[in-house]
Amino acid sequence: MKGCAMKAATAVMLPVLLLTSPTFATETEQFIYSTGGGAQAIVGLLLVALFGLLIAEVCHKTLAAAAVVGTMLLISAATPMKIMDFASAIRAVDWNVIFLLGSMMAIVSILVETRVFDWLNGRMVRWARGRPSALANIIIAATALLSAFADNVTTVLFLAPVVSKAAKSLRLSVWALAMPMVMAANIGGTATLIGDPPNVIVGVASGLSFMDFIFFLAVPIIVMVVALCFLAAFWYRDDLSSAHASEAVPERVELRDPNVLAWTLCMVGLTFLGFFTHSLTQLPVGVIAFAGAALAMLGRHAILRRQLGAKRADHVFAHSFEHGIEWLTLGFFIFLFMVISAAEHTGLIASAAAWLNDVVETVSTSLGLGLRAKLLMAGLLILVFSAIVSAVVDNIPYTIAAVTIVRVLVSGFATELEETGMDGSEVQLMSNVLWWSLALGACLGGNGTLIGASANVTTVGLLEKDGHHMPFIEFLKFGVPVTAMTVLIAAVYLTCYIYIGPVRTNVIGAAALALLAALAIVRYIVRRPQRNMSMASAE
Repeated sequence: MKGCAMKAATAVMLPVLLLTSPTFATETEQFIYSTGGGAQAIVGLLLVALFGLLIAEVCHKTLAAAAVVGTMLLISAATPMKIMDFASAIRAVDWNVIFLLGSMMAIVSILVETRVFDWLNGRMVRWARGRPSALANIIIAATALLSAFADNVTTVLFLAPVVSKAAKSLRLSVWALAMPMVMAANIGGTATLIGDPPNVIVGVASGLSFMDFIFFLAVPIIVMVVALCFLAAFWYRDDLSSAHASEAVPERVELRDPNVLAWTLCMVGLTFLGFFTHSLTQLPVGVIAFAGAALAMLGRHAILRRQLGAKRADHVFAHSFEHGIEWLTLGFFIFLFMVISAAEHTGLIASAAAWLNDVVETVSTSLGLGLRAKLLMAGLLILVFSAIVSAVVDNIPYTIAAVTIVRVLVSGFATELEETGMDGSEVQLMSNVLWWSLALGACLGGNGTLIGASANVTTVGLLEKDGHHMPFIEFLKFGVPVTAMTVLIAAVYLTCYIYIGPVRTNVIGAAALALLAALAIVRYIVRRPQRNMSMASAE
């Protein structure tokens, strides 16, 4: 089914791209890129081949991307089609993204060694007090919060074992807790610049800061998390109602290397302070993250050197640096940037952007839409298309390809908004809606299918080792409704963003959420004595 869809999309898109492609060449130093329809067709087919390899999983994703880069270099060397220059491709790698991801991986690896995540997981199980519905909501909230500040895969790696043990103790289907957990991981990661790889790519490409992501995405993401709690409670109501609480007390987890933990948490705090003040200091987020990671590793090395000796401290550093950072993932990013540089230099990206812009213009003219309606239509088109594509293929390569297209559209709409007399800051806020559309669609679409996000595959793989099988179709039954619900919420948010105003929409949304939180707290306080009396009478 996926292969047919890919072929159909290629058959429809390729002729359009070829017809709109200019036949000329661009020169980068001594290398002259081919920019005709033939060169763009070759690059397009290689991109489709890369996506096909990623979907079929016939080899590791890094190997697939490297093979495509090698093929492009060989074609450029052996044929008249000049589609990749090695020097230009290396310069096209966004090292800001690479250093940001690698540095955050290093910091998380240090925290893993201190067992702070295991400790937090144990506390989470205790807070639920054996109540299945409360435990499910705690898991959703904790996963969403942790995923906003750590990699989604890292989050589910820590939470999946806890979910498995909790489900076993409650004699509950593990998927009643695990499926909402993995959905929350992908939703929560959408809220911040570093929460999900597509956000890192969008943030670096657009110049949006860490605080921009929190201010403009936190409100809709919190609404989605709350909606997920209600949907999960309804969807798994039979499982949750039939669960049986266990009197067994969860195993107490002892923290390891408290001095290392204290130092690392201080560095994490300083790193996030750097993220928050990024717009003032003008320091790249990659530099801030790298400085935080370097100081965290240096401090840990000094502490362990004093406690264990120089040789042992060096061994710990080498092991952590080698295994704590996912080098294959970083290599995958590097090769993808190189592939996308070929698509950009040959004019394929510009042709795709021109085609999309023509679609927006044609529909807007035929329907008589105003500028705001036209901007909303473009945003919703990007949102829905990104969600559909990200549900089928890895959202990382898609986002890397899409940012260049969105950049062209943002520039075009900014020009049109300026012509209406709008001031510069308002123009930027309004045109940024296309970046938010891409970030929301690319991240939320990953919940649609089992292969839509790395966190999905990781969770299913971990639980299948414990004997809990999740068929592809069963994943769709819950994943598709969650994706549809969150994309609908995102669409409503984007509509309010354009017609009510970006700042006003978020202020009103934050006030409404604060009111709901206050009402929930009051309700909990009022009902707590009644719940304690009923528990006492049951005993």
